Amino acid sequence: MLNTTRIVWLVFVLNTVIALLYMVIQGARKKQSYILSRGMIMLLCPVTGVLVYLASYIIGLVLKEQEVDYSNISMSKDKKQFYQKLDKIKESGTLPMEEVLSVSTSKDRRTAMMNLLKMDVNDNLGLIRKAVENDDVETSHYAASALTEALGKFSVQLNEYQVAYDKDRTKLETNREFIDAVVRILDSGALIGVEEKKYQYMLVHIVENMNHYHREELTESDYSHVINALCGVGNVAEAEKWADQSFMDYPQSEQSYLNILLVKYLLNKKEDFEDTMNRLKSSRIPLSQKGLDIVRYWSKPVRR
Repeated sequence: MLNTTRIVWLVFVLNTVIALLYMVIQGARKKQSYILSRGMIMLLCPVTGVLVYLASYIIGLVLKEQEVDYSNISMSKDKKQFYQKLDKIKESGTLPMEEVLSVSTSKDRRTAMMNLLKMDVNDNLGLIRKAVENDDVETSHYAASALTEALGKFSVQLNEYQVAYDKDRTKLETNREFIDAVVRILDSGALIGVEEKKYQYMLVHIVENMNHYHREELTESDYSHVINALCGVGNVAEAEKWADQSFMDYPQSEQSYLNILLVKYLLNKKEDFEDTMNRLKSSRIPLSQKGLDIVRYWSKPVRR
């Protein structure tokens, strides 16, 4: 019994010595933030407290982690400005180009324009055309240079199609290539005013020639494009004839109905418009999102 009591006191004294030594040594290393709490735990939990922190120390040596570089995670003023600059650059590249051109600073507009020009210019001619009219002189200059170069290349290519077309206007392949080329430039949004009308007249001429020699090869898209071109130049009466022909050739096509609806609306033929709309709604033709939107819009009750 006496030996057991001595052992207990011995352990208690050693535990106290270890705890005090820990606090003295750690205090000398200026780690005051936690030495007092750990020392008190060692004193109040003899043996257990010492073993816990000893095990923690050994595990820390075995699984030593890389020290945190606090300079890298500091939120200094310089770092904030740097990261804000990066975010701004990233946003200028991801925001819609129309928004960048209208609401951003001149510097951001120029950066966005340069990023746009690194892509395929032919896929962004409409945006580049809008940028030409931007009030920032440098942005407008970049856009005008790129647009001029792109249209120049297209003009060279178009001349090649024109030469082949003039050589033999009866050839199906020649007509098809010429039509597709003109449609691409019209759909790009790069043309305005007189330029656009020039190519609209050109498209009408080629499609008329195609209709003369290869009517069976005219597609729904061909009819849609020539009708839009005729409406664009103000010849809606002629567009109505093409709309009727498109319906004869493609009576089960949604686009044929949409062609007729367009010209009837522009000609203000209300009864014909309503009749076509009712026939479209009663047909079993599967409608695209565009067709559904048109039907829903014109099916709304008129508000008085």
